[in-house]
Amino acid sequence: MPLAVKRWLLTDIAQNHGLLPLLRVGQFLSQLPPDPAISALTAAGTPFDLFERWSRLERFVHSRHRVVVRETSSTQLVAEHVARSGARPEPVEDVLILGVLTALMTTIGTRGVTVTLEPHHAVVFADGAFTVPEPGHGTALWRFAWSSLSSVTPAIPPVSGTDVASRARRLLAGNLHHSWALRELATKLGMSPRTLQRRLQADGGFTALLAATRADAAADLLMNTGHSLGVVGFASGYADQPHLTREFKRRTAMTPAAFRSAFTRRPAKQAGA
Repeated sequence: MPLAVKRWLLTDIAQNHGLLPLLRVGQFLSQLPPDPAISALTAAGTPFDLFERWSRLERFVHSRHRVVVRETSSTQLVAEHVARSGARPEPVEDVLILGVLTALMTTIGTRGVTVTLEPHHAVVFADGAFTVPEPGHGTALWRFAWSSLSSVTPAIPPVSGTDVASRARRLLAGNLHHSWALRELATKLGMSPRTLQRRLQADGGFTALLAATRADAAADLLMNTGHSLGVVGFASGYADQPHLTREFKRRTAMTPAAFRSAFTRRPAKQAGA
């Protein structure tokens, strides 16, 4: 959506209904059809992980605005909504992104979330409810605080049989944004890193298996959905667009765009058409 159109739409909503609907948009994400980008965000294990994933998504979609983490502690995080260049985000854009990030934090299991606008310490979210900020308060600098984190682990469908590579691939595919290491994967599979690496030799080892799993996820989205290349790359766990293009071409000998053009699954023609 062009920036001017987005701002017009958000401004019109705020003028007619106030800022509260924009703050609450994120609370309805769970009611939307399945979306790979949202799934990747909600698989985050901590608020810090969530904000890192959000930053990666912004890079992939070439967002004009960025959320920059300014400071962190064990139970707090301060972030600012800024422009990459030019005019700063409008207040309606600030509160929209603030509401989405707040909803995502609660979705990943962050408990006792409180959000304030700084430097006035104006509370905009507490006890599960939003409060509209008073006029004159800045809307771009946010302090997120929480009491505890629950251990929400992404659900990974069981794999039948005893094939280690298949079990490993399923674990990797369940959270491609996670910073996987051989030792952690081995622990989850109940074996030593050396044993796992040996069992994965036929598939090229741990690094090759992770690369193949990412490429398979990207290929599936390219063939079966109309999501942009940015969303495909983000959802498949790549660092940025060049990383997607380079690694996907290494695995398939085709760029993501060429792969989609060649292999997109189109509905079969009806008889007599």
